[in-house]
Amino acid sequence: MSLSDVQQTLFFPLMGRAEASRRWPDLFPDPWAQEALRIRRAEGSTAQQLGAFPTAVYGLRHLMTLREINDYLAARPGAAVVNIGCGLDRLVDELTEPKSVVYNLDFPEVLEARRRWVDPHPREVDLPYSATDLRWLEHVNGEHGVVAIAAGVFYYLEVEDVRSLIRAFGDRFPGAKLCYDAESPTVTRMSERSVARNGTPDARMPFKVKDPYEVRTWSDRISNVRVEFDFSTYLPDRKRLPLSIRAGFTGMRLIKGMYEVVVDFA
Repeated sequence: MSLSDVQQTLFFPLMGRAEASRRWPDLFPDPWAQEALRIRRAEGSTAQQLGAFPTAVYGLRHLMTLREINDYLAARPGAAVVNIGCGLDRLVDELTEPKSVVYNLDFPEVLEARRRWVDPHPREVDLPYSATDLRWLEHVNGEHGVVAIAAGVFYYLEVEDVRSLIRAFGDRFPGAKLCYDAESPTVTRMSERSVARNGTPDARMPFKVKDPYEVRTWSDRISNVRVEFDFSTYLPDRKRLPLSIRAGFTGMRLIKGMYEVVVDFA
């Protein structure tokens, strides 16, 4: 099966996480990402490894994802977890809550590839939809709460599509939580060029929003928006990263070029 350019980009975070785990195993233990490298080779992906700073970003993005999910599950035991644009990621083994179900949301052809390489788990449910096909909301059991994450996904969606998704998600799941990462328009354009140079020349990143807090206006169900402009604050001790990489995160914080958004719904 030939993977599309957007599907090729699914390998970038896994490759980055695997490299972060190799470089800094104490900070980013990630056995699944190492396994995903084997899958990448078997799938014939053209995606290439990125540099040291992107490697740290991917490692931290996974760390942030787990932190936000597990914090929500601590307060809402048994809540559903939705992995928007899951690709070949596997969260179920890293959850602290043993009763939560993980919904893997992605294009049917991506889930088909996933099933060839990823063993099924009794607490996983596949949702073969595009993130923008909001029918997927009807298949999530939100009885005990819902936390959804979109790690590296919204970059590839139109702003209006993300706005519609957030509005529908808040209407469907009161008390839910949604986490996603994004970049400033300037940094997003830089990321587009970087991805193009590393194997996926036709992958566009149309999600360009000047004000990360603008999401507050996208739904009257939103009760709080938290934005973190420095990924490295999720580390217990950021000094364990090389100075050059810490400086990179400091620079991104100063220009508000990269951020994690956590949205709570009333």
